[in-house]
Amino acid sequence: MLRRYLIVNGTTTALLYGGIYAAIPSSMHFLQSIQDMLEGYVMESPILGPLVNKVVVVISCL
Repeated sequence: MLRRYLIVNGTTTALLYGGIYAAIPSSMHFLQSIQDMLEGYVMESPILGPLVNKVVVVISCL
């Protein structure tokens, strides 16, 4: 019974970690595309663009 538990537990753990490892590149690409979309929207906005540029300049001076 213990052997069966260890086999099932090891197999499911390997599958879980394999699934997470396989999903990481796609989720990173998804997050990067969202960030690019938001940056494009902010920089095209006549109100948010200058505001974000000023915040970036102030933060970079610190």
